[in-house]
Amino acid sequence: MLLKIDRVKNLGVFADYSWNAQLPPFERYNVIYGENGSGKTTLSRLLDCLKTGTHDEYPSLEFKIGSQSGDLVHNQAAARKIRVFNADYVQLNIGQLDGSLKPILVIGAENKAVAEVLAAEQLEEVKRISVIQAATKRAEGHQTGRGKIFTEIAKTISEAVSGNTARTYRKNNAEQAFAKLASPKSLTEEALQAHRSTIHQEVMETIDIPKDLQVGGVSLADAGNVSKDLASKLCSRSAVSDAIARLTENPEIAIWVEQGHALHKELGSKECEFCRQTVPAERWKQLDAHFSTADRELKEEIENNLRETERLKQAVLSISLPDRMALYSDLRVQFQKAKLEFEAASRAATVDLDAIAAKLITKLASRSSAIAFELGLDLQPLEATWAAVVAVMEAHNAKTATFDQAKDLARAEIEIHYLTSVRDSVAEFDKLIEDENEIVREAKEGSEAKGVLALKALQDSIGEKKAQLSNAHKAGEQLTQHLHTFLGRNELVFCSEEDGYRVHRNGKPARRLSEGERTAVAFIYFIVQLGEQDFNLTDGIVVIDDPVSSLDASSLYQAFAFLKNAVKNAKQVFLLTHNFSFLRLVLNWLESVKKSEGKKQFYMLVCKVDSTGRHSSIVGLDRALIDHPTEYHFLFKTLATFQSDGTIAGCYHIPNVTRKVLETFLDFHVPERKALYAKLADVPFDENKKAAIYKFANDLSHFTGQGFEPGLVQESQKNAAYLLEMIKELAPQHYQGMMSATQLPA
Repeated sequence: MLLKIDRVKNLGVFADYSWNAQLPPFERYNVIYGENGSGKTTLSRLLDCLKTGTHDEYPSLEFKIGSQSGDLVHNQAAARKIRVFNADYVQLNIGQLDGSLKPILVIGAENKAVAEVLAAEQLEEVKRISVIQAATKRAEGHQTGRGKIFTEIAKTISEAVSGNTARTYRKNNAEQAFAKLASPKSLTEEALQAHRSTIHQEVMETIDIPKDLQVGGVSLADAGNVSKDLASKLCSRSAVSDAIARLTENPEIAIWVEQGHALHKELGSKECEFCRQTVPAERWKQLDAHFSTADRELKEEIENNLRETERLKQAVLSISLPDRMALYSDLRVQFQKAKLEFEAASRAATVDLDAIAAKLITKLASRSSAIAFELGLDLQPLEATWAAVVAVMEAHNAKTATFDQAKDLARAEIEIHYLTSVRDSVAEFDKLIEDENEIVREAKEGSEAKGVLALKALQDSIGEKKAQLSNAHKAGEQLTQHLHTFLGRNELVFCSEEDGYRVHRNGKPARRLSEGERTAVAFIYFIVQLGEQDFNLTDGIVVIDDPVSSLDASSLYQAFAFLKNAVKNAKQVFLLTHNFSFLRLVLNWLESVKKSEGKKQFYMLVCKVDSTGRHSSIVGLDRALIDHPTEYHFLFKTLATFQSDGTIAGCYHIPNVTRKVLETFLDFHVPERKALYAKLADVPFDENKKAAIYKFANDLSHFTGQGFEPGLVQESQKNAAYLLEMIKELAPQHYQGMMSATQLPA
């Protein structure tokens, strides 16, 4: 037998419950009374989940229940069988009655051996299904964790490939792409940023690029080498002439005289244009000897070399590079670096060319003798830096030419990068999921080598044995007979079908059963199931939660009669109800049960509210509910003993209790068919206090506490006192009797 519920966590109003050490343990018969919303159905669910140790709606449920055979804890199925009737049972087995009810199997004495094997197979089936459900649930949890990885990485990829938080790339896209990921690759931060930049760019114009650095069809470096070598040779040469000392010693004068000499020869003039004097013939002779033919040829070569040097310089200076902003953002840093290196090489080349030109000008004035030439000129660095600049500009132009393809490639590279980043995490979840799937496969497929049947074969065997043992028609007759007795009419019958029973009304499948009829069908079905072959009532636990819900007063007695006869042989019984009339029937019955037939304990559920929500606890049933035939005594006692602690939790129930006491008192004190407000208006009592009582009871009576304003907590004590004062003033003898009956000082 179950002895006590030591603790419960994460179960509705039993979120953090512990058994009160002063509370007596459970006995064979146990009655638990509580108002709607106090946790009766939740408590019945706790007892129901002893079958498997878990509850689908409360995955984090924890419990420890003491029993004579040891503690029962979560995630472990109890050895003793238990049957529970509650709202869940009605919905699961009855639903809307659109389909058949499951068949009830009745065992014959001749099939005991088969029944024992069947029981073992059914226990194995329950274990297998429990294993499958647990593994499937864990796999679903792992699948959820795996899905979260793809949800998060899809968000990252979406932002990376679109540039905003608008979700254009979602979890399913990431999962599909991951499944096709043939070549994982991680990008460097620099490459990742480059791809991001590509995606965010707009197409740009192409850049005009000179193919090569050339002068007259010759590369700049080659032309430079030729010009430098020629300058060196020219500087080493000298023209043979009868030199005029003054001109030789004064190159500037020599240049000026040479230009004048050539001009006069060209004009055929013998008169000096500067002084208008005739130049002596001897002087002409000296000048002709100084500026000889060889000298003129050397001069001409030097001047040609000067022009070539200038042309090389202009070729260098004429190169104009675009601003870096003309290129795509991901190429700008590279371009700017190459550009700066080219410009540095260009400046160096210009300096070298200027030096050669200066040397040639010096040579022009010193043609009669050789001069030193120790200058260098290497334009290959210029060409190399130019090639680097051209490469970046060509990359820019290529990107423009294939702009859409470049964006697509960037998106693909980013996607691969981020999907690669989650490979290990996904692999971990895949391993966990596969492990759970393997557990499911083993539970479903069994092991031929070990002689373990596959689940389908096990279920087929169970079905065959059930068919061998069952007498569905007999069970259907029992159901129909009990239903007729329960309802007092015979238009509803249970008809046996291949897969169970279907409720008929007047020969046709029943539709739109009333709530009372549905409750009756469900309860009768449950009662007959207690005699089913796979449940030994004398060794089982029966839990019944509010079997009289939705029943009228006459059916209440029928329900009690069926209940009493159905559970009298059970190993242990738990009866839960909110109906005081039904409670009285049960209490009266159990008072007559001899101790030798089983002890009994009476409890009640008390629900309180605090900052974290509603919480229920199990306490002993108040003596006022046991000793008196109506609930009025208990409610009166509750008001009379109420002391507000200033919290919602402490005052939670008082408005509702106040209304019930007020209604009951006025029903006998003003026995007329009037509304509560009208009855209250008729009694001679302080009008202000009556108004306060009515407003408090009418506006704040509740079950859940929602809408109960904290600022009105102080009203609870005041209005409870007002109502008791009114009862004492209007019916002093009644008041004294109630105080005495509930063992309170007047």
